[in-house]
Amino acid sequence: MKTQGPFIAVALAASASLFPFDAHAAMFCVDSSDALAAALATSEANGEDNDIRIRTGAYDVPDAGFRIDLREAHHSLSVAGGFTDAACSERTHAASATVLDGRDAVRPLTIETSQSSGIADPAHGITVSGITFQHGNDAIVGALKISDPGPIYGGIIVVEGNAFLDNATAAGVLEGGPALLAATDGPDFAGGTGLFVRNNLFARNAAPNAPAVFVYSNNRIAVSNNTFVANVSTDATLDERVTFASFTFSGIDFSNNVFRDNNPDGTPATFDLRATGVTDLVDNAIVAMAGTPHSESGTIDADPRFVDAAHGNFRLAADSPLVDAGTDAPAGGASAFDLDGGARVLGAHVDIGAYETRVSAEAIFADGFDGA
Repeated sequence: MKTQGPFIAVALAASASLFPFDAHAAMFCVDSSDALAAALATSEANGEDNDIRIRTGAYDVPDAGFRIDLREAHHSLSVAGGFTDAACSERTHAASATVLDGRDAVRPLTIETSQSSGIADPAHGITVSGITFQHGNDAIVGALKISDPGPIYGGIIVVEGNAFLDNATAAGVLEGGPALLAATDGPDFAGGTGLFVRNNLFARNAAPNAPAVFVYSNNRIAVSNNTFVANVSTDATLDERVTFASFTFSGIDFSNNVFRDNNPDGTPATFDLRATGVTDLVDNAIVAMAGTPHSESGTIDADPRFVDAAHGNFRLAADSPLVDAGTDAPAGGASAFDLDGGARVLGAHVDIGAYETRVSAEAIFADGFDGA
């Protein structure tokens, strides 16, 4: 039987970071929308590595959205939620603790980089972690935009431990208006992994196509332990619509992800993802896939048995076939925490999806991500 893991952890840096901040990194501890906007503005201008820590709570997004332009992007940036004390030295890794709400009017967070060609730079990167992005709305990207579709960024991008809920685009460009757009040329020009999307929840996002994610990298992409549920591609004129879209020359790894109910009407042209000759699949729960992957093993096509999907609780029930069914060493590495902030591995093996199943009263009665 699995047991309940700790929800609060002392953290002096975001656990997702794959790159070190130098000793002169600027740290911002913010507890209001104005303070977050000011921290982003200072980080844009100071020419340093920047570590922005957001206190727990709900933050209304200003009319212009929270945004930063990293310009030539030769510095690192971390934007992390879940800090529980006035000094931002203690943190919960539960994504529900820090909410950026776009009010169905604006994209919550935009991280732009330079307009010039990227220079491979494995020492620097962008990390966004521990935040719920909800009710975002924009013509291009609904919730979180990192870089541009060039791509023009040269560092590592990590999107880890976030929830993307009820975001939308009405028209969309690129691949149709995803909740998350992330693009990079880094960390090298030899096919190294430079873009990581792991341990996130994407639920009830809507767009003409690719309502959950579009990732773009000339290098390899690692996608692991995410839950994609009830995302809707709305453009019925397209010959093919997907929940998750990608472009890469070097390859994309999907490990331990669950896709469910992203095609509620059973439309034949709607798929969870499109596989190509550079797609490798390990231990994913997938309902509908277009194309042929380079490799595939351990795919499960079964009801994941969410605790209460109708009310936004996408944790796995104790008898779910996805419990202990994942690979313990996914491509790109595993998170230290699940989306509730507990230990990522409980039991014999890692669970598939963003949550580890915990048999306890606290887990059974936990609130779902209902966007209320």
